[in-house]
Amino acid sequence: MRRLLLVLATDVRRHLKSPAAILVFMAIPMVMTALIGIIFAPRTEGKELPPIPLVLVDRDKGLASKLLLGSFDVDRMKKMFQVTVADEAEGRRRMKKGKASAMLVVPERFTLDLLEARTTALTVVKNPAEQFLPDVVEEFVSTLAVMLSGAVQAFAEEARGIRAMIDRPIESFPWDKLGPELGRAQKKMAAAEKVLNPLLLGLKEEETRAAGAKAQVTRTDIFSMMLPGMAVMFLLFIVQTLMRDIVSERQDGKLRRMMTTPLRPLELVGARLAGGWVMGVAVLLVMVAVGTLLFRARWGTFGYFLALAAAASFWTAAFFGLFHALVRNRNQAGAFAAPIILAFSLFGGSMMNPEAMPKAFLAVGLATPNRWFIDGAALVRDGKFPALSLLVLAGSGLVLTALAVPALRRRTSV
Repeated sequence: MRRLLLVLATDVRRHLKSPAAILVFMAIPMVMTALIGIIFAPRTEGKELPPIPLVLVDRDKGLASKLLLGSFDVDRMKKMFQVTVADEAEGRRRMKKGKASAMLVVPERFTLDLLEARTTALTVVKNPAEQFLPDVVEEFVSTLAVMLSGAVQAFAEEARGIRAMIDRPIESFPWDKLGPELGRAQKKMAAAEKVLNPLLLGLKEEETRAAGAKAQVTRTDIFSMMLPGMAVMFLLFIVQTLMRDIVSERQDGKLRRMMTTPLRPLELVGARLAGGWVMGVAVLLVMVAVGTLLFRARWGTFGYFLALAAAASFWTAAFFGLFHALVRNRNQAGAFAAPIILAFSLFGGSMMNPEAMPKAFLAVGLATPNRWFIDGAALVRDGKFPALSLLVLAGSGLVLTALAVPALRRRTSV
């Protein structure tokens, strides 16, 4: 036992003196997590759209156009639109520079055409460099045009009276005859109020969520869900690199020299497996610490996660111990190890959300350590004990160890 611990301590010190490969494999998941999280994580601010930059061009300069432009000056419209009044040339320049999403052009004779019940049209010029916001402007103006058209048709007689006032001098207009006209307009407005106020159909917004669930997924949540998958994938790469010493020592003749000492084969095999296990746990804990500091990732109860990390590292050391006992040389180890790890990561959920996987992928994923580690980490993050993940990883790790030890003993005897 003392010789086993001595070999284990020597291996750990040797790897710590040249940690370049380990540091690279630890840095890669952090960089990948940061990039994916920055791209896909939701923003922390509210979900409301920013004010849409809109240019208003008034070619009419009449009563209706001024009322139309004035409607954009109320508080509710100010929250929706950032309005600039300019000529058409300036509006197109602003759109070209990306300072306006759309331009609303009020045509000449707009007021007179409405008062005379003639067809007219508002023009919306959309910025071709944008997709969503110009469409919002178009739909809003279309709705506004329908409402304005309905109002003009409902008050057609009054509109003709206003049109007559515009063309005739003030002193020639029969003011004494306005009484009946104003009375009819009053009745129409009262009837409209009865129909429109109060509205029988309204809109009520309600946000529901499950008990204990968060209303919005934050960037921290995204990082917390991504990091376990990335961590276990690169745990496989790191432990595989460490366990490759089994093959290297056999090829370099170092194993033969070590067997001339009182060191027994079983002690050497135990030291190699224990070294991969200990280094795997240490690497996972470092990645947990870095993930917590950089991304504020949540891991849940530390004791539960430590047990899960120990089980996953034990499985990984046992698997690659058996793997390196079966390959003949370093070239074979390098050729087969990376595809196996990538397959584990693909089917196990390190590269793709399991919820988006085909059913066949999910079934294959049950045979990978990635799937059990990711599922266990999710349970720990929710404050639950990952009993099934621990049982599967530790149990299958024991089976792999039982197969790896005799195979490695035969290799050390060569």
